Amino acid sequence: MKKRSFSRRSLSLDTPSISPDFIPSLTPKEHEVLSWCAQGKTSAEVALILNRSETTINFHIANVRMKFGVTSRHAAVIKAIKLGMPLLP
Repeated sequence: MKKRSFSRRSLSLDTPSISPDFIPSLTPKEHEVLSWCAQGKTSAEVALILNRSETTINFHIANVRMKFGVTSRHAAVIKAIKLGMPLLP
């Protein structure tokens, strides 16, 4: 049996700091949802916590991803950390 080697993609946290002039403006609800995502909560869990539908939570996450120019909630959390945004609810 042949052993396969898999390469792992990783996000580099060594990118240069982003200027505060380029910090996207999030609504209070987008920031709150992003904060819960940073704590590892799923959309369903955040929906229960905030008493909203999962569809609404996914809408907020999609807006954050678009504003940050990223393709995943994890990348959005990493970008928020790089920007120095506080992520505690």
